[in-house]
Amino acid sequence: MQQNYLYPQVYMVDGRPNLNPHVPAPAWALPTLKKKRKLDWKTVCIILVLNLVLLALAGLALGTVYLLDLRQELNEIKQGNGDKGPYAEKIIGIQNITKPSKDLRAAAHITGYLITPCSNPLPWDDRKGHAFTRGVLYKNRGLVVNETGLFFVYSKIYFRSHKCEESKNLQHIVFKRTDRYHKDMILMETKKTNYCSVSGREWATNSYQAGILQLFKGECLYVNVSYPNLVNFDESKTFFGLYKL
Repeated sequence: MQQNYLYPQVYMVDGRPNLNPHVPAPAWALPTLKKKRKLDWKTVCIILVLNLVLLALAGLALGTVYLLDLRQELNEIKQGNGDKGPYAEKIIGIQNITKPSKDLRAAAHITGYLITPCSNPLPWDDRKGHAFTRGVLYKNRGLVVNETGLFFVYSKIYFRSHKCEESKNLQHIVFKRTDRYHKDMILMETKKTNYCSVSGREWATNSYQAGILQLFKGECLYVNVSYPNLVNFDESKTFFGLYKL
């Protein structure tokens, strides 16, 4: 009689099916492991292209914003030539030299001006060299104040001569003329004596005075000296000026 022999039940622990086709695999057998997918280069390329497109769109947006800002600044510069004032000051960081700022205070510095024969009040130069006027008018040898306020006023006179004459007293006076009074008003005055020691020798001396004064609109300031012919009118030696505090 032919006998049927059972194959031994052999189970694989790695999840593969039983080698014996007649015996089912037990329930505790491990599931079949999935194979790892290979890297899809097409997908990677698509992702990279999308990122590059997003970066390009972002750059285009930033460039558009910059161009709009630049266009607005150019329009403001063009408008600066009108009533709104110069916008160029904001770009170059300096004040416009052709149009003084409204915040600049009144001031003037005028220098000696030789006229032969010289007489009082002393003549001055308001344009050449270091001389200037701003918010103050130079007229008929005097400085006309255009607004009321406190002013610092100064004057310097350089006297010199080729011979010493002790009998002469050197006077230096700053005075004003105003409609509020019928005569000239002395604001500052100095007098020099004994300014030379050796008779017949060359000599030189300075006279300087300054002060804070209350001045009213329309008042005019002048300088007188006792001997105009002894004044050296060099701009660095003889000058007159003021500025509003």
